Amino acid sequence: MHRWSPLNERQLALLGRLANGKESEEPWDPGEFRTAYALRDRGLVTIKRSGSEVDAQVTEAGTFYLQHGHHPDDPAHAGEEKAAKGKATGGTRSASYADRPVALARRTKAKELIERLVADRRVTVTEPDDATVTEWRRVIDYAKRHDLLPEGKRMESLRMWNRDLQISLVEGPHPNSLRQRPDEAPPVHVPSQLRSPHPVVAALRDDEGRLVMPASLRRRSLLLLQGLAAETVRRGHKVKEHEVPSRHRSHAYTYNGRH
Repeated sequence: MHRWSPLNERQLALLGRLANGKESEEPWDPGEFRTAYALRDRGLVTIKRSGSEVDAQVTEAGTFYLQHGHHPDDPAHAGEEKAAKGKATGGTRSASYADRPVALARRTKAKELIERLVADRRVTVTEPDDATVTEWRRVIDYAKRHDLLPEGKRMESLRMWNRDLQISLVEGPHPNSLRQRPDEAPPVHVPSQLRSPHPVVAALRDDEGRLVMPASLRRRSLLLLQGLAAETVRRGHKVKEHEVPSRHRSHAYTYNGRH
């Protein structure tokens, strides 16, 4: 799910309630917390907690969403010059979201990051807190969405074992972009009954120490494996059995007197 994915009814209702300053007198329930954090992760609200008290504030992006019905970062609306609602003086129209300080600062930061990466190939942010990591990832996302990266390059971020954030500029497209999309992949037939199974699948079926799970799930698993094995053979490949060490097999045991 993207930051700009449409809000569901509960998320939109809570965002509107917070924007109108209508705080509930009752303590927030777990569902409201989950909804609020979902809004926070999209940059629509900020949340501060002190014990049982919650201070949730709608951000500039949250106000934009309520006014226009979509996230300001939504690429589907990137070409639109929509003015934000606000006070106007002397007939001057308020600037579009892309011209606001937050967006301009993020663009500047993204360009500076790319310049450093082009020169050094790697930038390390030492022991950043969670808010700093979140902001850097937004900067990286901004650079990707607005085509600021050099041609043939991509950015990758990695949180290191010592909590440092490492940002790198690497060659070529992301490996996931080279994979075949599900809607382009040929379907694999899954049988409804396990008749004349492949020898490997038959061995799994007959070995009660493997695929130990409820009967219905085990049957479904065997049918899926049979479909994959049959398709593999059809494409000219071989499916072979590999002996499983005894330590990887399931064994009966007792716990607290129960078998």
